[in-house]
Amino acid sequence: MSEKKMTPIAGFVEEMVKKDGLILLAARPGVGKSTLAFNIAGNMSIDCRRRVAFFCMEMGDALSAQSLVCSRAHVKVSALRNNKMTSAEKDRIAATAQIVREAPLFVDERCDWNIAELVDTVREMNKEKKLDLVIVDYLQLVMSDKGETREEKLENVARELKALAYELRIPIIVTAMLSRHNEMGASHPKLEELHEIGLAAQQADSVWILDRRYMRTHRDEDKCQAKLYVENKEILLNFFSEYLEFRDIDEDEDSCR
Repeated sequence: MSEKKMTPIAGFVEEMVKKDGLILLAARPGVGKSTLAFNIAGNMSIDCRRRVAFFCMEMGDALSAQSLVCSRAHVKVSALRNNKMTSAEKDRIAATAQIVREAPLFVDERCDWNIAELVDTVREMNKEKKLDLVIVDYLQLVMSDKGETREEKLENVARELKALAYELRIPIIVTAMLSRHNEMGASHPKLEELHEIGLAAQQADSVWILDRRYMRTHRDEDKCQAKLYVENKEILLNFFSEYLEFRDIDEDEDSCR
């Protein structure tokens, strides 16, 4: 199996690992924020040997493991789930699964976290493993006892995560779902669309917005295109839905179809 290439997003996140703070990764429904988050977790834990804790509240442990193994082995998720793989694909899956098992990646699939419990758990994990990165997927699924409104509760979750990032001196990435408002519009999502997570976003040290134009146009030529907006930067990515993978734009590779 050929060596996995570092992607621009992996390189960018590796730089962010050197900085403590809260990063909010937002996207409209179905765009792939959880997939990108898991791609980042895989890049950082496997390629960079960083110790990563991933709290995947939306997808179960089995599904999250499948997504990571398939993306790195470059095997279609449907082929794995239906056991319709070639011999070469089975070999790649077996080899990749072993690599994933040996990676310093700690996945928790509990779906009913309260922010106070989550903070205490990360502190304990950090004492044992000295974490380099924490990813929480996603903001709206974390409960809070503080705040009267939904917006205030989410703001408290973000505030607690930010304080934890500074306390442990590590970056914490929390994903968040944007409103469907203007989902079919011509433009990519804007910060103004944060709506219920607007107060939470104000707590973040950096806000990343993931966009796939295909979700608005449903045109074949847009199907594999993705952009990650990071402050004043635009990171161009290819999205391979069958492999659950975001990848860099590489002219030497076949364009996605």
